[in-house]
Amino acid sequence: MPVNVSIGDFSRMTHLSVKALRYYHDLGLLEPADVDPHTGYRLYDTAQVPTAQVIRRFRDLGVPVEQVKAILEAPDLATRNALIVAHLRRMESQLEQTRSTVSSLRRLLEAAPARASVEFRSVPRVRAASIRKTVKLDEIEPWWSDVFAEIHAALRAARVRPSGPPGGLYSTALFADEVGEAIVFVPIASACETSGRVRITELAPGELAVAVHEGPLREADRTYGFLGTYVAERALGVEGPIREHYLVTDNDTTDETQLRTEICWPIFRTVPSD
Repeated sequence: MPVNVSIGDFSRMTHLSVKALRYYHDLGLLEPADVDPHTGYRLYDTAQVPTAQVIRRFRDLGVPVEQVKAILEAPDLATRNALIVAHLRRMESQLEQTRSTVSSLRRLLEAAPARASVEFRSVPRVRAASIRKTVKLDEIEPWWSDVFAEIHAALRAARVRPSGPPGGLYSTALFADEVGEAIVFVPIASACETSGRVRITELAPGELAVAVHEGPLREADRTYGFLGTYVAERALGVEGPIREHYLVTDNDTTDETQLRTEICWPIFRTVPSD
């Protein structure tokens, strides 16, 4: 027969700290069976032990408190299971990202510093279908995928073919302040009608030091570091956005070692390669 116990005894029964139990009470996640009106002492019913154990395991899995509450209050089994499965998928994605980061770190520690050939290039003014936005650095990847899909859809609707590889322009503020202007673009030979966020723009000409990054963009900092050092040592750098050209993307191959991206650093003049 269930009986009421003190918060201390309930804590020992469930391995949830008194601090956690008070926090869960304040949030309405696990309310005591009774609260003494004179002392404020919380009393828990032993029948609440299984619920507390479920909460503890969800928290061990990293499920946010708000989502744990939604799971416990789900109106039916299907809704509850859908919430759990959604979190497990997020965990799998995070695990894959962790594995990828660990592998990248091992390669960084074990391999020689990234080196690549550097090309000095004068780029002309380029007409492009583009989308421009001030974005946060940690939000750029999903935004990046969405806007490229939107640009290509607009070009297909206008029956216009790209005249070069897609690319992006990324402001210094985006790296330094983690929020700044980004422009993604697809070069085109002639102007056309666009829709939605897509605009026809003219990309300014410029002088660039260019190195090709081989592999996924999450490891592009290696090429950025090499190229930025190369430019700085020769005192060539000028203010301006970093430019990327996506030569081989995940639309072209499932082997991420085959991905190729040109990293383009703005410089003040074209110089002969040394």
